Amino acid sequence: STDITFYVGWYGGTGAEETPDTLKVASDKPNYAPGENARLRIEAPFAGEALIAIATDRIVDTRPVQVPAGGTTVEIPVKAEWGAGAYALVTAWRPLAAPAERMPTRAIGAVWLGLNPALRTLAVQIGTPEKITPRQKIEVPVKVSNLAGGEAFVTLAAVDEGILQLTRYRTPKPADYYFGKRALGVAMRDDYGRLLDTRADDLGRIRTGGDAGDIGGLDVVPTRTVALFSGPVKLDDKGEARITLDIPDFVGQLRLMAVAYEKSRVGSAEQRLFVRDAVTADVVLPRFLAPKDVGRVALSLHNVDGQAGDYRVTLEATGSVALERPVAETKRLAANQRELMTWPLQAGEAGFGKVAVSVQGPGNFNVRREWDIQVRSAQTPSAVDTVARLGAGNEATVDRNVTAGFAPGTAQVSASLTRIPGIDVAALLRALDKYPYGCVEQTTSRAMPLLYYNDVALLGYGPTDPRINDRVQDAVYRIVDMQLGDGAFGMWGPYSSPAAEWLQTYVLDFLVRANAQQMVVPSASLQRGLTWLNRSADKFSPNAQAYAWYVLAKAGFADPGRIRYFQDTKAAEMKGGAAWAMLAAALNQVGEPGRARLAFATARQKIDERDPADYYGSPLRNRAALITLAVEAGGREALTEVTSLVGERLAASIDTTTTQEQAWLVLAARAMSGSGELVYSVDGQQRRASAEPVVINPDAATLARGLRLKNDTDRPIWMQVTARGVPTDPLPAARAGLSVEREYLTLGGRPAELDKVRQNDRLIVSISGRNLEGGYHEVALLDLLPAGFEIESVLNEETVKSFPFLSKLTETRIAEARDDRFFAALNLGIRPYRMWWDAEGKYGNSYHVAYIVRAVTPGSFTLPATNVSDMYAPRVHGRTTMGRVSIAPAAR
Repeated sequence: STDITFYVGWYGGTGAEETPDTLKVASDKPNYAPGENARLRIEAPFAGEALIAIATDRIVDTRPVQVPAGGTTVEIPVKAEWGAGAYALVTAWRPLAAPAERMPTRAIGAVWLGLNPALRTLAVQIGTPEKITPRQKIEVPVKVSNLAGGEAFVTLAAVDEGILQLTRYRTPKPADYYFGKRALGVAMRDDYGRLLDTRADDLGRIRTGGDAGDIGGLDVVPTRTVALFSGPVKLDDKGEARITLDIPDFVGQLRLMAVAYEKSRVGSAEQRLFVRDAVTADVVLPRFLAPKDVGRVALSLHNVDGQAGDYRVTLEATGSVALERPVAETKRLAANQRELMTWPLQAGEAGFGKVAVSVQGPGNFNVRREWDIQVRSAQTPSAVDTVARLGAGNEATVDRNVTAGFAPGTAQVSASLTRIPGIDVAALLRALDKYPYGCVEQTTSRAMPLLYYNDVALLGYGPTDPRINDRVQDAVYRIVDMQLGDGAFGMWGPYSSPAAEWLQTYVLDFLVRANAQQMVVPSASLQRGLTWLNRSADKFSPNAQAYAWYVLAKAGFADPGRIRYFQDTKAAEMKGGAAWAMLAAALNQVGEPGRARLAFATARQKIDERDPADYYGSPLRNRAALITLAVEAGGREALTEVTSLVGERLAASIDTTTTQEQAWLVLAARAMSGSGELVYSVDGQQRRASAEPVVINPDAATLARGLRLKNDTDRPIWMQVTARGVPTDPLPAARAGLSVEREYLTLGGRPAELDKVRQNDRLIVSISGRNLEGGYHEVALLDLLPAGFEIESVLNEETVKSFPFLSKLTETRIAEARDDRFFAALNLGIRPYRMWWDAEGKYGNSYHVAYIVRAVTPGSFTLPATNVSDMYAPRVHGRTTMGRVSIAPAAR
């Protein structure tokens, strides 16, 4: 065979000589009724001819006119068929008048001819008082005028004004959306730019620019938010409706937004509504606490409209938080007087707590309000796995010793029985669900197994969960949001760099499977992605190509000839049994069973071969993938053969497996289900399962008495017990392939004394480290915050210039400030796989990131460790030590 690379066509930049002159075009009115004539005033910089084109999303009419030197006025009939309106596009030109003058030129102008939206707009009125008290149901009267008759509906939303200001949300105006000015829906092309000009002068230029942006929103998000929505409510014959809203415990301003509609008209209105008690009682809490933290709870009392007098205040803390002593105090409040009181708040075990305040006073005033607070562990969860071989008739007991070393209330235990070790479906799904990051690979790996979560075969007759489909659907939407314009997917979103070739195919594999499972996958996105894959697959590495052919074949997108050609010319370059199994499955899909058998025979021979360029792969993932694909490649017989070859080499610790391995292990479990009956006993009661693995999730009470599991078959089976929870004791510092150091600095660059921080102090958190073992690593950096701090900003290459004592920052793939943590993803070393957008893939072996925090809550708090790890090789990691932070109240 012969390969020849050649190019066809050319490209060129957009030159200033292609920009036309401006033609002044104006209409006599801002909008018109259907049937009226619009008067267009055309003022060209020259006398000549002009073409008027009336355009909506297409050209609906054209008219040539003569334009004298002083300009002209033209009447255009306005038609209802235009919808919201149309553009009048005017192109004027003139011939060469004399040899000394410039060459033929033209000018272009446009004006919007809108149809009067008032003719199709409903008048909407919302009738509410200026202010109400919270914790009650109210009826909101809505009246709609100038209805045309027939059915009409209205929706009502009530949303916290603070959130709307922060997000710069504008009240919906459907009349503007449907009947307002449209963007120009056609493009204009001409050949003027190709005309030669012998003059030395530059041509005239038109330059346009945008106006200033909107004003900024609020700097902080309110702790209590409200977003209520009524859904469609039918209007009565008078155009009225009374809509009930259940106003929660909230103090602030709501924006009421009503949208009314009938067959041919729409309308909207908005109104502000203040919600507050006569005496407001607001509690300010830390965003969260960690076990053994001591923060402060602040209570603000404000007598806005209440009577002057004595007010009795009672404060309670329950659940995972407690007060040092009972609080019951009396405060005398004059009209409009404020009082601020604070008390220590202690955190117990990880979980959720509640703080409640009750205020009683004159005029039968009686208010009780509650706030929730989370006590978040200061360490991330870890897992302990035990795999035991149970001989025929043997029994084993699982007791609470498996949770030793985990903080109370954090441990989850699962036990699985199977003929093959290492596949604890419940533990794998739990590990995927708890994975803290969210790139396109991790989102896909978390959701892929959940497609089959409710399969009886996968669960081993465990409980189904109807909410799983919602989580899978959310993952589909998140992934679609990460799609790039050409159909590929960004690693961290639509504005990040593209994911690797193999991951692109992995994402489309998930979307194809999700579509087959009746998830809502936008057809345009799936089509665009598969089209990109079909167009790009030939450029992939051989292993990635095999996966691409498999997914395209499964989606009905593949050309059998291209797959056969690949098998004959490129397949020999593939490494590893998984790639050959994917090729075999693709060949089977396109009706080539003979070729598929040959490919799968090679897959069995190359089970443990590793592709050094496959960064996301591993022998464990490849074995699991081989089992998953065996049925598609060669039927149940092939599955039995492969399972006998690799089955006992699937065992691995949950903590050291990657998201890729975990996802493919669950898919392998699904492929192996239904392979025979498993007979076992639980606490002396015999059970039979036609599917495996059998999954058992003992609770604390069951572990306390001991869970007895017995093998009632005539051959050995495997029991895997996985306990996952938060360690009781602080984990020591670690340097396993990666180092990490964290330093708190003052804004002047001096080391901060964390036992002498004051409320409102701002500090720089500087985190740095090195790649100790070489190689390539896609690193996740997670820095949990102490409860008293909040992130103010993440430093970048520009903002770090304000702090010359900081060294250069590393370019990250993503850096996010969240409520209780800082997260960044970055690359170290030299990438072993190809990327079409970055051929070299060279990164440094050291890293440095930084962000600014503000001390917001006085108290004594746990300082969690900073963790770094290779997202696809968890054994490569680093960790700092933990500590304490003390924040004193602000100086007065």
